[in-house]
Amino acid sequence: MSTRADVEMMNYNGKTYRFCIYRDGYPSGVVPNLPDADTDFEDVRRALLLGDDHEDMPDYFYSISLADRMIEIYDPDSSSKPWKRGELLFSGTFAEAKQKFQDKR
Repeated sequence: MSTRADVEMMNYNGKTYRFCIYRDGYPSGVVPNLPDADTDFEDVRRALLLGDDHEDMPDYFYSISLADRMIEIYDPDSSSKPWKRGELLFSGTFAEAKQKFQDKR
């Protein structure tokens, strides 16, 4: 099943970009691809399979900071169109996220 996600990613210079994931947007599909060390922005973008369009009805929202190595994962709030961020499911470091979501497909 295709799971879509909306992604907001902050580069090392503090600039934020919006992307989407068209498939495998579950945390177990996204989190393992987060970098373990400082990695080029475009390399992270390719590893996460981020597209340029925005998703109007995503299954998850991600806020990723490469500089801080932090991720926040949200459920969608489907009460409006386009859907917005809903309940915060997880907030922590990349390492903490990998520990929590490893092999949970």
